[in-house]
Amino acid sequence: MKIPSLLVLAGAALFLAGLAQAETLDDSNRAFAAGHYHDSTTGYQAVLAQNGYSAPVLFDLGNSYYREGNYAQAILAYQRAQWLAPGDPDIAANLQLAQQQAGLAVTEPRWSEKIAQVLSASDLAWIASGAWIVFCASLLLRVVLPQRRSLFSLTGTASALLLLGTIAVMVLQSNQLNRAVVTDKNASLLISPFPAAQTVFSPPLGETVDVQKAYDDFLLVKDSAGRTGWISKTQITPIIPAHSNG
Repeated sequence: MKIPSLLVLAGAALFLAGLAQAETLDDSNRAFAAGHYHDSTTGYQAVLAQNGYSAPVLFDLGNSYYREGNYAQAILAYQRAQWLAPGDPDIAANLQLAQQQAGLAVTEPRWSEKIAQVLSASDLAWIASGAWIVFCASLLLRVVLPQRRSLFSLTGTASALLLLGTIAVMVLQSNQLNRAVVTDKNASLLISPFPAAQTVFSPPLGETVDVQKAYDDFLLVKDSAGRTGWISKTQITPIIPAHSNG
């Protein structure tokens, strides 16, 4: 078979796959509109499995879970959507509504989280790259154009401060990679990482916790009230799965 024929077949396969994915999404939207929320949830999950994460589909999945009354999974879907589209007000509003319906306290976001609602990780990376380029160019131009040395010194200082500030925010935002949602109604935080250990308290379903470290099948987590304990890995779901961090 000739190479052009292979390319035609490959293109046709991709086209058909795209049509199938679009049909799955359309079917999910129709099921949601008809009130068949279990079907729409299954459909949105299939779209994400085929195409990978996207903020719009995660938002739709969260809405479908919410209509099913599964607020913990809705919170998880909304938080994943918010990671990809941090400035979207609809995602933020629905996340807050789901947390309220789950009986969770809606706390004021930390300043680093407020920045994350405006600038995504990719935005910060672009800003840091631009600041680095300007800083390097300023150092070079100070030598090439000594008569403008003071101007380029000022520019270099400003770009260095911007670079350092951006890196600091990126480090703070990286803590969000270690956040997870309690998705097991029988979840318990234990005093030590052993199944027979004493229970410290039971976190509410849908609670967002910070994962601090791991030991065998347990994770040390801290809740929004600052309480810590060990929890089974099967009882929480990371907001950002390990394979998505790269």
